[in-house]
Formats: sequence, structure tokens, C-alpha cells
Amino acid sequence: MNDIKFTSGLSAVAGARVAFRGTPFVERTAPLNQNALWMRWDRNMVVDAYSDMVEELAAIRTRVAMGDMSPLSKYVIAGPDAEMLMDKLIPRDITKLKIGQIYYAPWCDENGHVVGDGLVFRMDETTFRVSADPGFTWWKQHASGLDVQVTDITDTYGILTLQGPRSREVLQAVAQSPFEELPFSRLAMVTIAGRQVEILRQGFTGEHGYELWVKAEDGVAVWDAVQEAGKPYGILPAGAWALDIARLEAGLLIVGYDYTSAGPDDGGAGIQAAGKYRASPFDLGLGRLIDFRKSDFVGKAALERMQGAGDHRQLVGLDIEWSQAAGGAGLEGGAPGNLRRVQWYPVPVFHGAAEVGHASSVAWSPTTGKMIGFGHLRGDVAAVGTQLTLRWNKDGTTIDVNARVVALPFLSLKRAVNG
Repeated sequence: MNDIKFTSGLSAVAGARVAFRGTPFVERTAPLNQNALWMRWDRNMVVDAYSDMVEELAAIRTRVAMGDMSPLSKYVIAGPDAEMLMDKLIPRDITKLKIGQIYYAPWCDENGHVVGDGLVFRMDETTFRVSADPGFTWWKQHASGLDVQVTDITDTYGILTLQGPRSREVLQAVAQSPFEELPFSRLAMVTIAGRQVEILRQGFTGEHGYELWVKAEDGVAVWDAVQEAGKPYGILPAGAWALDIARLEAGLLIVGYDYTSAGPDDGGAGIQAAGKYRASPFDLGLGRLIDFRKSDFVGKAALERMQGAGDHRQLVGLDIEWSQAAGGAGLEGGAPGNLRRVQWYPVPVFHGAAEVGHASSVAWSPTTGKMIGFGHLRGDVAAVGTQLTLRWNKDGTTIDVNARVVALPFLSLKRAVNG
């Protein structure tokens, strides 16, 4: 144990094996972590639940919450050939992406399988940023031979996510420079606590919200300012558990949990689904983001074949009989306690005796009062209302749990559709 050092800051101790590595906000998040529960997210540890997940989720849905999304990988792609590279890899038309605008997009390998998905934004004519699951090797491989540099700035910035119906009021209260509301998927600069902060009108909860990109050395000052400005609006810090439930309720997927990356990089998720769970954009309900009118891009030919065949999986919502999964146990504090965690392992789905797909990200949803999850199903059983069964593993025993196909997202939310 003598070679293990716990770091509460941003850098590792020289010559030591680091067991704990905080984000730019850890000096504030650690004292607030009443449960002393942490979750590994890629290279960092983040708070799992500060006090009570249900209260933190309620703050996201009804007031405003602040969360730490700093471990998301962040890359700068810059140089004379940057637009050429991005247009080669992204199936949306990058030439139409304006300065200060953000695209949500998947990117694929030559077989049409998704390598990753995330945010792509243009800083200027020759500079782009990507915010997504780890993919540095992927981007660097494709940049070979081009006049472009790919730089990992993951540790340079913290991401403070500000989410909820009152998030705009908090941002207006904390900004020291004039802040005018941004259209969805746009970015701007504001001054908070005397520091320059990049504001993205984005988020991963489905609610009105923002991502604040904060230079690492400014993390504590900006956290304090946002927290203070949010007090009149009932702001709470929200941990990774609440944010995970929020994205599930909003119908938003995570690579590693809901599909397997086709790329060469290790993912940021703590659990990786097997290779057979690789998926095309059509399998993930992202076919609308593929622009076949643009010139060639990686995976285009394969995606055209898939579109023509039409035999891809359908992404649907599942309303699952929680009492069966809980083995008949009653509600604990208004929820089946052992089902509140998101089930990150794929669960086989059956229609009658036939296996027709799998479920992912299954969990009890406090907001809807239901057990929900994503269904990745054959097209002939994906219609709303179809009755299915999940082959559920309960304490080492396999049981059948009833489920019904429902529409996504699980909630009617206030944020715009993906930009």
C-alpha cells in the first residue's frame, strides 16, 4: 500500500500509482459527498450520489442542479486540413457547421458500426472540438498524412453541467458579463467569478441546460459562484447516479453501456458490452443524422447498404414489470430499492419463445414511477404496445419478466432535439 497515493488535486504524485484522481471541482465536490460514494469515470473519480439520488434527480427535473461531467474526453482538431478530416469522419455535413455551432453526431468505421457519438463544435474556420467517449487513437489515426493536429485537452477543462428549468436564471445571475439566451447547440463566452467560461447550450438530462467549460485552475472559483447564485433557486449538486437516471429517462444512450464501440480505444465506461453489441446508427435511432447527399465519408457505402436492406434493429422504450424483477418484493421508500441502479449489462429479450433482441440501461425511474430501459429489437416486434419478456438474472436465477414496448423518450421534456 505504500506505493498508493490519493490525490485531491489535478496531478498525480511523481513515481506513485494513483488510486484516486479528482476533477477540477474535487475540492468542492469531495466535502459535499455525504455518502462517501465515488464512481470511476475514465481517468477520474466523480461523486456517485451527494446525499439522496431521488432528491438530486428531482432538482434536475423541477428546479436546477449542478453536476461534474469533467471526465468526458475533449479533443481539439486544428489545422488547414481540419475541416477535411472532420467531413471525412462525421456523417453530417461539416461544411455547414457555423462558428459557435454544435453538432451532435455519431461516427463510424468502414463497416458502418458506430465508433462513438458526441458533440462536435467549430471554434473557427480551421479549429474544431470534440466532446465524447475516449477516442484519441481513432482521431489520430485518421489525421495521419493531413496538415492537422489532434490534441487531448481533457484535463485542461472541467465541465460543470447546469441543468433544469431554472438553469437559465442561475446563469443570468452568475454571469458578470451580459448573457443573452443561446439557441440550442450554440456556444458563447461569459465571465463568472472573474474567469472566462465557455457556455454550451447543451446537456445530457433532457432538460433546459448548459455545459460550462471551465479552465482547470478556475474550477473551484466557478463552482462556488454558481452554487451561490443558485441558492435562491434551490440548486443541488447532482451526482453521477442521478445524471445516469436522467439521461435514461430522456432516451439518451451511452457507449459501452448501450452499444459497443467499433473503435480502437478503451472506453470511459466502467463496463463494456461484448463485441456482438456493436451497432449502426440505424440500430441506435440515429439514422436521421446521416447525410447521404454529402461526398464520401468513412462508412458511407456500408450505411447505404444497411439503409437499403432495412433489417437493422429498432431502438424503443420498454416499460418493465418491476414487481417480477424484484421477486415480488414491495416498494422500499416509494421504489424497489434493489432496482434503482442502472443495469449496465445487456438483458436478452424474447417474444414468445424467440429471442428478438436485448435490453440495456434498465432501472427504476423515480420521475415516471416505472421500471424502464432501452430495447434493441427486431423490427417486427418493435411496435408500441408489443408484449415481450426479459430473461432476467435475479440472484443467480433466471426468471422471465414481462415488458411492453413504449415510445421514446420516456418523458415529455423541454429541451430542443439534438442539434
